[in-house]
Amino acid sequence: MNFFTGGGGSMSESKKKSKKPKRDNTPLDVGKAKIGFVGAGHLAEAIVEGLIQHGKVEEKRIFLSAPSDRNLKKFQEKGCTVSKRNADIFGKFNCDVIFIACPYTAVADLVKDPKRPQALCTNFISRRGRERFVLSLVPGIKLKLIEGVLLNPEHKDDYIIEFHRICMSPAVRYFNGCLCAIDVEPDSKSLSTAVRTLLDSISHLEFLEEEKQDALCPFLVAGLAFCFQYIKATADGALKIGLDSDKAVKFASKSLKCAAESLSDAGKSPNDMIERILAPGGPAIEGMNRLNKQNVSGTVVAAMEKAKGAINTKK
Repeated sequence: MNFFTGGGGSMSESKKKSKKPKRDNTPLDVGKAKIGFVGAGHLAEAIVEGLIQHGKVEEKRIFLSAPSDRNLKKFQEKGCTVSKRNADIFGKFNCDVIFIACPYTAVADLVKDPKRPQALCTNFISRRGRERFVLSLVPGIKLKLIEGVLLNPEHKDDYIIEFHRICMSPAVRYFNGCLCAIDVEPDSKSLSTAVRTLLDSISHLEFLEEEKQDALCPFLVAGLAFCFQYIKATADGALKIGLDSDKAVKFASKSLKCAAESLSDAGKSPNDMIERILAPGGPAIEGMNRLNKQNVSGTVVAAMEKAKGAINTKK
């Protein structure tokens, strides 16, 4: 987490620089805040759905930018305001809380030379007297590089911005148990009340150091897909041995949910919980033997490593 605020300067320097905006210390009212998104992909869509359905954010307070109309149209149909210019999120729309939700490549191309980063918004963002909050969801890109593609290095001390790195599950659109990792302790003074209130309305906040978020990101996304694959496979198996399709999917889903809640409540390891279920000659141990023979655990681990390898980290 980083803050940029204040900054002095001599008379000669002030003539060279544009006038620094007067600071407005009025706390942000989350119920009136403008929420912006740089990027309009699947994760942005999931967060927008969560904000509208569970965070009770009016569509008119949500703004998105993307380089083409391909994804923007569906947000416009919801009642959100859209633009093809990233700069509008910070300038024309003057958003208070901004999610940087663009693809890794969109930022990586701008920081090929970390000492001379290019601007994400064509030009570096404008300064203003009221504090902004920038939440980066970009995998593989360190927060200091996000700062580098947004802030004018000649006026860096004049910005009033609270930066955070977050990692969120696409399940945020449904809220149920959705995790959002953030780079500071959620209950500390390092996280502004406005940001905590907004994120709490759609997720469960957990602290995770920025250095570890690149490992969590593919886990939250790929891991969720793996869980759906497991539900599909067990439902297919249940169908094969006699259940109808609708019941098979329903019971497979509830079985996975029950397992997760039981593991959390018991405070035991997965191996401990498996041992409690297995009985000699019983159906569980016969099925587990088959899974072990096919090295399902090893395959899942390899799949997770493959997902992590899709993210090239920039330090």
